[in-house]
Amino acid sequence: MGSLVGIQIGAISFVDEGVDQVLDIVGEAAAVDAVFVATQSFDRGLQGRQVVSRPWPGHGARQLDHHHVGGSYVTQHPEFYANTALGPFRAPDREVAGFDVLEQVIPAARRRGMRVYSFVLENTHSGLTRHVPNWPKVLQVDAWGRADPYACVRNPDYVAWWLGLIEDQLKSYPLDGLMFGSERHGPLGNVLGDGGFARDGNPYCFCPHCEAAGHRRGIDVRRAREGYVALHRLARGGADPGGDSGFVRFLRLLTEYPEILAWEQLWTDGFEALRRQLYGTAKFLAPHVQVGWHVWHHNSFSPLYRAQTDFAALAEYADFVKPVLYNNCAGYRLHHHIRQVARSIFAGVDEQTLYDLYRGVLGYDEAVRFDDLPATGLSADYVTRETRRTVTAVAGRAAVYPGLDLDVPTPEHVKKTSPEEVRASVTAALEGGADGIILSRKYSEMRLDNLAAVGDTLRARA
Repeated sequence: MGSLVGIQIGAISFVDEGVDQVLDIVGEAAAVDAVFVATQSFDRGLQGRQVVSRPWPGHGARQLDHHHVGGSYVTQHPEFYANTALGPFRAPDREVAGFDVLEQVIPAARRRGMRVYSFVLENTHSGLTRHVPNWPKVLQVDAWGRADPYACVRNPDYVAWWLGLIEDQLKSYPLDGLMFGSERHGPLGNVLGDGGFARDGNPYCFCPHCEAAGHRRGIDVRRAREGYVALHRLARGGADPGGDSGFVRFLRLLTEYPEILAWEQLWTDGFEALRRQLYGTAKFLAPHVQVGWHVWHHNSFSPLYRAQTDFAALAEYADFVKPVLYNNCAGYRLHHHIRQVARSIFAGVDEQTLYDLYRGVLGYDEAVRFDDLPATGLSADYVTRETRRTVTAVAGRAAVYPGLDLDVPTPEHVKKTSPEEVRASVTAALEGGADGIILSRKYSEMRLDNLAAVGDTLRARA
């Protein structure tokens, strides 16, 4: 499928710096030949300027964009949303009002021989989706019957909204590719505190669509609810009169309520069905367009999420996969993840002991002291190992474009990206067998010297 040097860029960077200037910078400095334009997102991880906690990267506007809401950053055509209650939603962000990012970027990229991919993100937990008319109609329902901040992947209006968005973009713009991202767990990981930062911990989804799917599968929905309520109580530190550890009690619940795992699989199957439907629809509309998946960084930290992310199966409905391999911030994220699960089912287990277990289970050869992780990050060898693992799993049926860390924002005490680290991670990904790389998270955060390190490394290898 050929090599690729991609970069993720939000609409505001093109407005702030000019389309031609941005493309010239990334092309000359980093040898970029593919632009992953964030066209649909409510998440500041893809859109917006530098975040408030990090210094100005040396390009773009210095001031913050305080009016970020998110949504679509391209022109939307209502006829493609006729079968959903949600309809089109153009991002009302003041700084990019009236700017169609694909209309402006595609012709300028073509003149430079660059490919253009649309990057859409399914993260709907930001709270900003409250601005979208009718969004409450697609919310999940938790085990207590309350509306949950996420949208339900089985809700017909939500599915039709995504299908309409994909059809709209592929028929309206001459794209080279489409990348779909989603960063959320099923109910089990969410309850266990396994989901990373700013997750609510609620068990879902028990909406009528999911309950009907559960009944068709022969799952006792009432017992699934009961099991998840009991698991939620355990994960929040409920006392045990018998004195058993959290992990023993967790196993006891799984044997008492096999519906817990059955409901987790039901949710996972629904999510994968959405991805398969999006892939098939995109390939029907535009067979030449590369369609692929951004795979959440949690695949590197969580044994549960890794077990559910089967790259071999994913390759059946993917032209490429982008495993997130942000090694500098990974130490901080892994440290946070272990602290989360150490407060739920592993309560009472020393964090260092738990980290040592994870190192063995996930195959890490990294920092020995748990508390050193944020400052040291993970090594370039982590990038090589995870790239090779992905390449082996897809077995040539899909390209592998690892997402590499260029200045992903982190607190002050956490390891920062440097040109030396960039050179090491680019080399590591390619030595792991990658078909290309995607510089992440977004251009508006990236320092120019780190971008230049990408280009220097690639030219030295040519």
